[in-house]
Amino acid sequence: MNVEEVFHMNGGDGANSYAKNSHFQKKASEMVKHITIQTIQQAYLSIRPNSFGIADLGCSSGPNTLSIVTDLVEALTREITPPPAEIRVCLNDLPTNDFNSIFRSLPDLYRQLRKAGTDGVAGGSSTVFVSAHPGSFYGRVFPTSSLQFVYSSYSLHWLSRVRVMQKSS
Repeated sequence: MNVEEVFHMNGGDGANSYAKNSHFQKKASEMVKHITIQTIQQAYLSIRPNSFGIADLGCSSGPNTLSIVTDLVEALTREITPPPAEIRVCLNDLPTNDFNSIFRSLPDLYRQLRKAGTDGVAGGSSTVFVSAHPGSFYGRVFPTSSLQFVYSSYSLHWLSRVRVMQKSS
């Protein structure tokens, strides 16, 4: 069975879509938000790169995706001085994910960040860059040394392989 072709969330924004049926996932993400925020800030402060790379593994396609992106960007730009010169947000999910619905929401995300003053706009161009990287996280998805923070919510249940740490286990 090819996982990439068989398993996927319902795309779009219809009644049966993941976007309309992901309230439980949003609640769980909110419950650990303070830990995520603290961790990303510590990760940035420990190295202070000019360009900070973030990945969301298993990002899916609903409103939760950009809600999490907003939280992570604001954590780096509101409370840290100086904030990163650039923030690269890499969204990862299987190729069957509805990335187009995410891309259609990006103008709203950029407007929201600009309104909150957390987009790092300098000279009229945003310093937050969002990209999609489709593929299974069982294989390599990102270039070496391109990420400083990797976030994943609700992806452990997709694991079909677990590395054996002890042969007797």
